[in-house]
Amino acid sequence: MKTYILSSVLALGLLFSFLLGSTSLSKVTAESGTGTDVFKVVVSLFGITNSTKDILTIVNVGDQTKLKLYNAQNPANEGSDKVSYVFTFPGLAVEDGQRYTVCTLSTENFNLKCEHGNNSPLNRPEFVDIKVSETPSKKELEKTKS
Repeated sequence: MKTYILSSVLALGLLFSFLLGSTSLSKVTAESGTGTDVFKVVVSLFGITNSTKDILTIVNVGDQTKLKLYNAQNPANEGSDKVSYVFTFPGLAVEDGQRYTVCTLSTENFNLKCEHGNNSPLNRPEFVDIKVSETPSKKELEKTKS
């Protein structure tokens, strides 16, 4: 438990320092998709439980779509209640306010759940948080009753 808290604090500190280091107060520009400037969307899936099935995450920006699969059987994911993915779109010009879409599809019920966002004028990745399990599973309810 202590290592989980320590690693969480360390990861949060690194993320915070990255955000502060990459923000320029003198000049703010949107991602152009040229050179080293790449449009990024960071998707965090949280609320993962032992009964969570595989989840397909899809990100669409303009005419490009990328996807990643959360594999519930992967030993690296065991015991984690959240996972984050970085979707990069190099060579894609994304204007301020341009719409992007993030969808998840669970193999448990095959319901497509989508969220829409707009590219901010800040030169930073876009962040999307998605709660995976809306309600506790039957097994979790039985465990809390015992």
